[in-house]
Amino acid sequence: MYKYRRVIVSLIAGLLALLLVGGLIFSAFAESSSSIKSRIESLKRQEKEIAAEKAEAKAQRESNESEILDLVGQKDQIDQQIKLTEESIETKNELIQEYNLLIAEKQNELGDALDRRDELNARYRTRIRAMEEKGNLTYLSILFQSSSFADLLDRVEMINEIARSDEMMIQRLQESAQQIEAARQELAAEKVEMEEAKESLAAEQQELESQRAEADGLMAELMEDHEQFAALENKYEEEREALLQQIAAEQKKYQQAVAAETAASSSSYNGGTSSSGLGWPCTARGITSPFGPRIHPTTHQQSNHSGIDINASYGSPIYACASGTVTSATYSNVFGYHVRINHGNGFLTLYGHMTRYTVHAGQHVEKGEIIGYVGSTGWSTAAHLHLTVYYNGTLVNPLNYLPSGWYFA
Repeated sequence: MYKYRRVIVSLIAGLLALLLVGGLIFSAFAESSSSIKSRIESLKRQEKEIAAEKAEAKAQRESNESEILDLVGQKDQIDQQIKLTEESIETKNELIQEYNLLIAEKQNELGDALDRRDELNARYRTRIRAMEEKGNLTYLSILFQSSSFADLLDRVEMINEIARSDEMMIQRLQESAQQIEAARQELAAEKVEMEEAKESLAAEQQELESQRAEADGLMAELMEDHEQFAALENKYEEEREALLQQIAAEQKKYQQAVAAETAASSSSYNGGTSSSGLGWPCTARGITSPFGPRIHPTTHQQSNHSGIDINASYGSPIYACASGTVTSATYSNVFGYHVRINHGNGFLTLYGHMTRYTVHAGQHVEKGEIIGYVGSTGWSTAAHLHLTVYYNGTLVNPLNYLPSGWYFA
């Protein structure tokens, strides 16, 4: 039985040694919170840069969309103008056709009038020749056949009336033919104007078609640019989302590292314990300014120091002197970032000039728990920890209630 007990004890000892070595190895290789925080800051800078690139791509895309909308409006105007031009050309074609019909009609009217004129003129000439050939209507026959001078005049007037009637008819037909010809020429001139207007409209339509083709080419380029800007914006968004996820993961690591470091610091805390139950709030023990009367380092006036200043280094942890409840964690001009803790039994402590605190009002803290880090905020000329101790509401000298081991630095 004793033999097996020795084996078990040996195994337990070996296991403990292994765990101890493993813990040391883990501690040696565990990444510090400051290193993780530095990487987080670098990732955040990258995220801001990518966000700026994305914003630029978005601005370019929106500007591109505005150009596309403007071009769509221009193309719409060109299309409307082409449509109106085509309608005008169609109207001109219809008018030209009407002019062709009217000109043809006038040409027919002119031909008819000229035919009637020629026919009448031919009949007139035929009648005159016939009378001359037969000789029964000559002036001599009229003279000898007349029964009297009055009858002679009547016969001559009759012949002249017939001649005048034929001549008037021929003249009217001639004037009608001239009017018809003038109307035909006027229609022909108007037709020429229409054809010229049609040619001008055709040239305008060709120019508009060229503008539309140019606009179509520009539209194709803008649409291609739009796709590129949209793709670039999506790419930056994907990269930004990936960085945000990476930042979130790193922040989780950071919190775990801080917790591990805090636990390690708390476990290594050895502030001692005095008869009052208070322990040292930091690892440093050098007193740079004691409790009581002094020349203030900032105002250079005679004053009464409400606590002690300890030569703790910048960023080093500050521990709760004893267990208790945080009554305030805030900022003031005098103490900068500072924390107050009520420990019960009449004791209350104040920790001043922190670079930051890690607790909040109402929180319960254990003795040796990290409550903040040493800084130089408020009325301070250099990094240090100011500690004030109240006992039953009265300021007391902290050195009378802290463990020994301190010295004047």
